[in-house]
Amino acid sequence: MKVIQISDCHLFTDINKIGYNHINPWQSLKRILTEVSSERPEVLLVTGDISGDGSLQSYQHFSRLLHEANLNCQIGIIPGNHDNQTYMQICICRDYLWLNKPQLQLPNQWHVHLLNTQHQATKGQISPESLTSLSKYVNTHSDDYHLVTAHHHPIFCGGWMDTHEWINRQAFNAVVAKYPAIKGVAYGHIHMAIEQHQNHCLYMACPATCWQFANQEYFAIEDLMPGFRVIKLLEDGQINTSTQRLTRHTSFCNT
Repeated sequence: MKVIQISDCHLFTDINKIGYNHINPWQSLKRILTEVSSERPEVLLVTGDISGDGSLQSYQHFSRLLHEANLNCQIGIIPGNHDNQTYMQICICRDYLWLNKPQLQLPNQWHVHLLNTQHQATKGQISPESLTSLSKYVNTHSDDYHLVTAHHHPIFCGGWMDTHEWINRQAFNAVVAKYPAIKGVAYGHIHMAIEQHQNHCLYMACPATCWQFANQEYFAIEDLMPGFRVIKLLEDGQINTSTQRLTRHTSFCNT
């Protein structure tokens, strides 16, 4: 079962606007979705920060690009700290959103959970109700396998993005540790690709579809290209994963 994760698109009202590292986020997302379509995934996960300016138009742009990509797969979308949930519901097919489909059930005993960690400014938090719901669901399906998605990073990355933290991540990680059936956690927010095992679980951070952050003490941009994560959910409960990045192209990266 092939799952592709994209994150942190940061689209603007103006599709010609250039952001960090001279990258046009609309153009880079368009190219990313072309690559994703060629991968023929069974599932596409979008882990937040679709918008960079919170505008209605940015979600219209996203919805149009997603439609043009002509993906024949399940799609799950959660909000990030920059997202406007009202505009998401207006512009994006509701069947894709965490509100109407908090879990995606896959045919090979895998379940994908879509969590909302949007809280205050750049910081994240998960509600006690969501944690209880996650625990009950996993406990009910304890003989199956589970992949949990969130926007904010549940484990520290060791750089400046840790100031934009998930403030009750310990409570979330306690749930993950309690249930061996939770095999993976996929997240965005930090604009970098990191993989780290904690006990039975693989934590996976996704590169952004626009600019990449450097994992340093103070704010910095990494000279890496936009990318996405490929997650293969195997029938024995194992996870194989890798990241792919675009090559330099003047249509979205002006140097």
